[in-house]
Amino acid sequence: MPRFNPILDAIPEYPFVALDRVKARLRQEGRPVYDFTRGDPVEPAPEFVRQALRDAVPSHCPYPKVRGPLATREAIAGYLQRRYGVVYDPATQIIPTAGAKEVVFHLPLLVIDPSAPDRAVVFPDPGYPACARGATFAGGEAVPVPLDGDHIFRPWLLDTELLKRTRLMWINSPHNPSGAVATLDHLKRTVEVCQKYDILLAGDETYADIYTDTPPPSLVEVATENIVVLHSLSKRSGMTGYRSGFIAGDPAIMERVARLRTNPGLVPQTFVNAAATAAWQDDSHVAERRALFAEKKAVFISLFDELGIEAIGREATIYLWVRVPEGETDLSYADKLVARGVVVSPGSFFAVGTVEASARYVRLAMVPSLDACHQAAALWRTVHTS
Repeated sequence: MPRFNPILDAIPEYPFVALDRVKARLRQEGRPVYDFTRGDPVEPAPEFVRQALRDAVPSHCPYPKVRGPLATREAIAGYLQRRYGVVYDPATQIIPTAGAKEVVFHLPLLVIDPSAPDRAVVFPDPGYPACARGATFAGGEAVPVPLDGDHIFRPWLLDTELLKRTRLMWINSPHNPSGAVATLDHLKRTVEVCQKYDILLAGDETYADIYTDTPPPSLVEVATENIVVLHSLSKRSGMTGYRSGFIAGDPAIMERVARLRTNPGLVPQTFVNAAATAAWQDDSHVAERRALFAEKKAVFISLFDELGIEAIGREATIYLWVRVPEGETDLSYADKLVARGVVVSPGSFFAVGTVEASARYVRLAMVPSLDACHQAAALWRTVHTS
């Protein structure tokens, strides 16, 4: 037998794998499934994006370049200028990526020295599981920072000794799973902390274009030095399976990012970049998707307000972070919903450290169609009225 990396056995099973088994069981039983778990909405990418991909598939497809086509980087730069009013250099500050998750997982490799005492990677908890897993596989010290209440991450309140040994800090706004949005002042204070302690600050902004009323601010509006931001076309443009996003930021850091990424070959295909170019150049389809997600959320917000259930995440993202009723845990409440065919994500699935706070919630992703949301909401009501 080969000798395996012990980290693989030490980390828990990826949470959505367990949820996939639940959904498979329901389908085998011939029951309808209303799937609100994985953030993969059913609405397709717009036709012009799909056509751009088809048109870009050549008879001979050579290896793509790590920095991607200039046209794609120019389209991303155009998006950043329209969205945030900032000017980014396509040549030195932008790199297309194979989605967001791979960047979250691999970025610790850029800064972590596994033999050094200062090898902490700090991130919000609950949060995206890849933050902890990427830090662990890179030989770093994964440090989850518990969030509760408004679910805003405030790094300036962290212990000085922790900050001294931190090399990478993840912030996530709008936040997955809670939908909480950091203010511009929050971002400024976080930048000041990371600059003081020489910490690479990485902003996961993959839900930046999914909001209800007010566009969330970005790190790029606050600073250029010592920061990178991560964006994705998955929810913005319905391109989850395309695996397309970008990382952008400090040109000196981006030079190192490009050097790192030549090693594992993390390069989107040229035809995917062609689709991404079309998507980043257009904002109208995003406005349509944003309105649809808001309409889906309104279905459940109305239900939860009627039932007296607390639900946060109304400002942004495709999620609602729903407080379970008294006497329930996330798992027991999720089981009651599964009995009706409604599958949600238990909050503890997003916890890395202490699970108690997250176990008071379930996450609801606006994945099914609007009609299916209405049907699922009616079934959800029966949990409280039957």
